[in-house]
Amino acid sequence: MSDRIRIVVEAGEHDRQKCPISVDLPWAYKELVDVCLQEEDSKKEVACQIGKGAKSAKLSWVIDQVKRGEKKTYVASSLPEKRAAKPKSSSVCICQDVDASKLNVFIDDQLFTSYHYGVEWVRPFLHPVIGPYGVRVTRNWPVEDKFADERRDHPHHKSIWVAYGDCSGVDNWSEEPNHGWQRTRYINGKPYVALECGPVYGRFVVKTDWCTPEERKQFEDTREFVFYALPGGIRLFDLTLTFHMTQRDIVFRDTKEGGLISVRVATPMDVPRGGKIENAYGGINEKETWGKSSPWCDYSGVVEDKHVGIALFDHEWNPRYPTGWHVRNYGLMTANCFAWSYYRPEAKVKGHMHFKKNSRTTWRYRVYIHKGDAKTGKVADRFLDYISPPSVKIE
Repeated sequence: MSDRIRIVVEAGEHDRQKCPISVDLPWAYKELVDVCLQEEDSKKEVACQIGKGAKSAKLSWVIDQVKRGEKKTYVASSLPEKRAAKPKSSSVCICQDVDASKLNVFIDDQLFTSYHYGVEWVRPFLHPVIGPYGVRVTRNWPVEDKFADERRDHPHHKSIWVAYGDCSGVDNWSEEPNHGWQRTRYINGKPYVALECGPVYGRFVVKTDWCTPEERKQFEDTREFVFYALPGGIRLFDLTLTFHMTQRDIVFRDTKEGGLISVRVATPMDVPRGGKIENAYGGINEKETWGKSSPWCDYSGVVEDKHVGIALFDHEWNPRYPTGWHVRNYGLMTANCFAWSYYRPEAKVKGHMHFKKNSRTTWRYRVYIHKGDAKTGKVADRFLDYISPPSVKIE
């Protein structure tokens, strides 16, 4: 086995900037101790991270910049032992706060977000969510009630969360009487299946039981969050959500009350306060985006005198891609591919989705938190990074 390989990255048809990429190595994960990654021309060492791929080791790093139509070549070397000194870079650290029942995600030693999974909450969520300039891009209420001038409606809208309003008759969206519950399952005494930190990304995997109002399990999901270390306060993370119908057949019935990924933006970003909703087809604000199918949707506005935005990306592998959007001028943005009777009532078609017992179904999303609006933040380019990343070849 060679201990040195060349890796060629081709940008393709658009510029790549601060783009995370991965490649499967021709080296066994268990046998690999450490890797040095360098740009071939400049000899500059690049921060990289080793993970477990499908059949071998996987190498991940962030492309600084490759122009449209250009290539960049790297040299990866297998090292016999861990190095004490590595190239300075951003990093992601995830740690458990046992007392507060949450997982804290730090990027460059600064808190980005926390995943709250305690039984005091109806269902888990991410809060706060801190973007460029140190600004919070999601609403604080009702998790925190100390911020003035925030809208105080829809208490189930907790920052960023996963939920759905009609799971074979169980409401796992609202917090009205007889609502359902989501309960994080402990594995070997821990609220996560896997947890990883590193210079390129941090990740954790949790299992969540979806339950009836009496807290009887209906089915479960596995959630993998991957948070990338990007500079300049720009934030990027992926959610892979796999439903496993462990107990019986389940139907996600047609309702607008739900979103497999949902965001309630910071109140100053609401459209009546000067914020803006945009989708991939140029639709602006609720009238042109609500119920419309689109590969992505973006919400931006001015918070603490800083123009910031948050985008949700749907993946082309997802069922019913591109998703419909339940997005409102008052600050809600959710990816909901089920609400056909609400989006297009004249078609007289229901959007129910049936899941057989023991079936597994996966959705993938990316969340991109940026400066400015969708144009300034180059949301369309970053979406293409997600569904059509640069080609990576080993020579």
